[in-house]
Amino acid sequence: MRKKLWCGICFLALAALVFVPMAPAAEVRELSLGEALALGLESNFAIKKAKFNWENASITYEKSKAANLLTASRVNELQLELNLLQAEANFLQTKDQALLTIARQYLEVLKTRQERAWKRKKVEWAAMTLEQMQKQVDQGYETRLTLMRQENEYHSTRLELKTLDDNYEQLGRELMVAIGQPMVGLADLALKPVSISLTWELNEEECQALARNHSRALQSITLEEEIARITLEKAIIDSVLPVEVQELENKLTLTTIRRQEAAWELENSVRKQYAALKQLTEEIALNEVHLVTVRENFQKIKQQQKVGLLKPVDYLAAEAELLQAEYQMQAAVGNFQLRKGEFQQLLGMDLEV
Repeated sequence: MRKKLWCGICFLALAALVFVPMAPAAEVRELSLGEALALGLESNFAIKKAKFNWENASITYEKSKAANLLTASRVNELQLELNLLQAEANFLQTKDQALLTIARQYLEVLKTRQERAWKRKKVEWAAMTLEQMQKQVDQGYETRLTLMRQENEYHSTRLELKTLDDNYEQLGRELMVAIGQPMVGLADLALKPVSISLTWELNEEECQALARNHSRALQSITLEEEIARITLEKAIIDSVLPVEVQELENKLTLTTIRRQEAAWELENSVRKQYAALKQLTEEIALNEVHLVTVRENFQKIKQQQKVGLLKPVDYLAAEAELLQAEYQMQAAVGNFQLRKGEFQQLLGMDLEV
C-alpha cells in the first residue's frame, strides 16, 4: 500500500511538470545593493521628511542670524546652532537607519535564496532515501519503524522548504516596498552578490578620531555645555541670587558629565565594533577554507559518479553538503557586511557596496 501511494505521488508530480502550460518568460531585472540603496534614498518617506526639516532649520538659522545681527546674544547664536545641528543629526540618523534596513533586507534575500537551494537539494535527497527505504522494507531488509522515521524526515524537510519559500517571497515584497519599486516576483528579479572587502585600512585610533569628529550627538552636548557656561557667567555678572547661581552651576556640571559620558560611550562603541569586525573577518576566512575543502571533495565525488562508483543518493548528499557550505558562507558575508555598514555609519562614512 505504501509503495502504491509513493508511486502515485511521484506520478502526479511528474504529470504536473509535464502538463503545466508554459508562460512567456518575463524579463529578469538585475539589481545590485548599491542600486537598491540609491533607490531607497530617493523614495524613503522618512528620509524625505527629515531632509526638509533640516532644510527648514537651515533657513530659520540664516533668517535669525540676519535679523539679530545687532541684538543677538552669544547664547542665542549658540542655541540657533544647536537647533540646526540637531536637525542635521536627525536627518543623518534617519537616513542611516533606512539605508541599513535596506541593506539588511537585500542581504537577507540573498541568504534565503542560497538556503532554499540547499533545502531543495536536501528534499531531493530525503525523497530518494525514502524511496530506497521503501524498497528495502518491501524486501524485508529494513523495519517499518525505520521507514516511518525516514518518512518523518522527508515531510519535515518539505515543510522547512515550504516555509522558506513563503518567507522568501515576503522578504522580496518588503525589499521592493523599501526601495519604492513595483511589486515583482523574485523569479523576475536577480539580486547581484555583494563584494567582500576583508581589509580594513584604518587602525583603531584613526577610527576613534573619525567617530569623534563625526558625532553630532557629541557636538550637540558640547554646544549645550557652552550655553550653560555662558549663562552661568552672565548670571554672576548680573549678580543674581546665590541660589540661582548654584542652580546654574549644577546645570553646567550635569551637562559636563553628560558630555564626558557620551564621549566614553562613543569610544567604547568604536572599540567593540572594531573588535567585532576583526572577529567576523576571521570567521569568513574559516568559512572560505571549509568551502574550498567541500568543493574539492565534491569534484572527487563527481569523478566517482562519472565512472559509476557512487550511488545517486550519495551524490545528492554531496550536492546538499556543498550547497550548505555555500549558504554558510553567504550568511557569514551578510553578517560581516551589516556590521561593517553600522561601523562605517558610526565613523561618518557612506556604506560600501
